[in-house]
Amino acid sequence: KLIKAIKESVPGFNLVAAKKLVEAVVSTQSTGMETGQLTKVLKSRLGIGDIAIGAAAPAASASAAVEAEVVEEAPPVEEKKEFNVKLISVDPSKKIKLIKAIKESVPGFNLVAAKKLVESAPCTVRENVPKADAEKLQAALTEFGAEVIMD
Repeated sequence: KLIKAIKESVPGFNLVAAKKLVEAVVSTQSTGMETGQLTKVLKSRLGIGDIAIGAAAPAASASAAVEAEVVEEAPPVEEKKEFNVKLISVDPSKKIKLIKAIKESVPGFNLVAAKKLVESAPCTVRENVPKADAEKLQAALTEFGAEVIMD
């Protein structure tokens, strides 16, 4: 419960970081007074509000709870390998250069298809593209005044 409470209360903390923090506090075998002081410092520096975690437990049962919490953790999410490249907006002064860049960067596009794509922004330029290719396409289009996202 403590690990989940820390993860939810502190922006940027994930379960692993919260677990390490709890293990560090538990392993110090500090007194209740020292733990209270540490809690106050963490709350003020990290902007954490009061966390309801129930009664305090001895160090042994706290570390067992930490281990049990890790077992319940969901399997890690696999990194996304394919992306959709979306054209959000276009700089009107660079529109012609962007049309040419799309024609050269997207297989099967001629000038007419590239022009229609640019004029229909926001739209999807390519779907299910490997990450490296999507990043290259995004860089090429951004260079010519387009706002592009990968999702």
